[in-house]
Amino acid sequence: MGVLLSVQGVYKEFSGDKLFEPVSFIVKDHDRMAILGANGTGKSTLIKMILNQEERSGGDIVISKNVKVGYLSQDVIEDNNHTLYEEAMTVYSKVIQDENKLKEIGKKLEENPYDEELLKDYSTKQDDFESEGGYEYKYKIAMILNMFSFSKEDYDRKISTFSGGEKTRVAFAKLLLMNPDLLIMDEPTNHLDIISIEWLEDYLSTYQGAVLFVSHDIAFVKKLANRILDIENHVYTCYNCNYENFARMKKERYENLVQQYKAQEEKKEKLKKFITFYMPKPRFASRAKDREKKLERLEENSIDDPTKNHARHVSMGLQGNIREGKKLIEFKDVGIGYDKPLVNHIDFTLCGRDHLAIMGANGTGKSTFGKVLLNELRPLCGEIRRYFHMTMGVLRQDIRSYQDEETLFEYFRNLYPKMSNEDIYGGLGRYAFTYEEANEKRLCDLSGGELMRIEILHLSLEDYDLLLLDEPTNHLDMMSISELVDALNQYTGTLVIVSHDRDFVDKTCDKLLYLYNGRGYYYNGPYSEFRDKELVQIMNEEKARIQEENKQKREEKKQNQEAKNSEYLQNKKKTRNTREAPEKIMEKIDKAEKKKKELSDLCSLPEYYQDTNKLNDVAEKMKALDDEISLLYEQLEQAM
Repeated sequence: MGVLLSVQGVYKEFSGDKLFEPVSFIVKDHDRMAILGANGTGKSTLIKMILNQEERSGGDIVISKNVKVGYLSQDVIEDNNHTLYEEAMTVYSKVIQDENKLKEIGKKLEENPYDEELLKDYSTKQDDFESEGGYEYKYKIAMILNMFSFSKEDYDRKISTFSGGEKTRVAFAKLLLMNPDLLIMDEPTNHLDIISIEWLEDYLSTYQGAVLFVSHDIAFVKKLANRILDIENHVYTCYNCNYENFARMKKERYENLVQQYKAQEEKKEKLKKFITFYMPKPRFASRAKDREKKLERLEENSIDDPTKNHARHVSMGLQGNIREGKKLIEFKDVGIGYDKPLVNHIDFTLCGRDHLAIMGANGTGKSTFGKVLLNELRPLCGEIRRYFHMTMGVLRQDIRSYQDEETLFEYFRNLYPKMSNEDIYGGLGRYAFTYEEANEKRLCDLSGGELMRIEILHLSLEDYDLLLLDEPTNHLDMMSISELVDALNQYTGTLVIVSHDRDFVDKTCDKLLYLYNGRGYYYNGPYSEFRDKELVQIMNEEKARIQEENKQKREEKKQNQEAKNSEYLQNKKKTRNTREAPEKIMEKIDKAEKKKKELSDLCSLPEYYQDTNKLNDVAEKMKALDDEISLLYEQLEQAM
């Protein structure tokens, strides 16, 4: 198909100020283009302009003819009254319309089987239905929903009852059912657990269409992107390479700009000195004026200081009190949960200055483990030994929002009355808030990333022995995540991080507790090493166990079917000796065929086609009726 999307000279202005300068790029078949940049730089705005959801201030955007576009927003799916299955069915609204039309024409053909117009119309609709995947759409829905770990019990659940992560999975499932040529995604890994993220990576790696996506998940970008569109200082730059080469080239570009700026400023300084020294002297005034013109031209074409808008460093400055290697908490065959265990067999010791990551799929017990660690919840079984009284700081996943109209400085001034103004400004400065922002920014106007920095600042103002951070990279852009990595690596206390961000975890944690299938796996090393050395084997063993269970079920079903067949043959043999009148046998045939039609009609009802168990039950009954009808026809032949 070639070029799917062309963006030429597109820019966005607000009140005369450009959000970003004109940007031009194209997306071709099989491209995997990541859009990177700090929060608030216009990445989502660019996506919305491409989708015609927001007006552009200038430039041209062209989506090639017949290109099917799929879009996953940060907001995912709004609450509605649809069940999961009904929401999935919305993808096939045209197919369902054709299916209903076919049924209508079919009923008319029963009355007029030789009507040429009806036959022609039926043939056309049938071709459309088949080309759109009409004969397999129910199977596709079941397959994709199963891929995203939705059970049959979930089919009848209302979308409004789903969590954010579940809604994200629903949205993805719908997109994959659409099978678009161009898939556009805004922060696709938000709300997904690690298993879903890695499954999505594998799926998109072999996806036949093109992918354009915004993401702060470095591991996800590294895995997928073959092109990078990066925005910095209001300017988009396109890199036709993967993330590793992009990071290297961007660093080199920055270093070159720094050198160019230094050379430029040195040249300016020399020109200024020459002008200042020689301009008052009539003999050299003309030369000084020439230098003045050179300086003017240089000023007009000069580059800005690249260090001015470079990453502002964040420093936590925390000091833990417990010595490195000292036993803090020991878990011995611990089981955690509420009414029933979520995780069993947790065995490990947490020591001073350990950096421990807690990872696993959603619903495996990560938050529950956090409550047990904080002594907010008792274990169901096993033994927990606490060797020291520790002060513990917590960063919750759902960060609080503020309604306060007061500025950042006023807030911390009131909260910590004993702190000096210099210490407050210094603390805010360490978390990348300037003096002006401290006095002007109101708490109620803070972005998600700014709120996260405020929460971490709260932690830094207390003296904690242990920090529990639940999804600390949520709401943070790549720059802020990089700063947080540096800050946590300087922390001298004990650190426990719950996260799905694999790159972040690998950079900050050297120990791992992985929760999988009701068991806690402790590993003395980073996640990536555990995944390569042990996780694959663990999941293969679990897969083999499930396959064995399915094999046993199939064997049991086979044996049951053989028993039914044997019973059928015996009944058939008995009936051969029993002769009934042809009229009586015909009545039985009519009754059986009527029953078969009733069962067939049931398959079109939602409570049946949404339930595989009910469909299988109907199929078995229809098979039994077919056998009965065949036997009755044999009897009829013998009786006549």
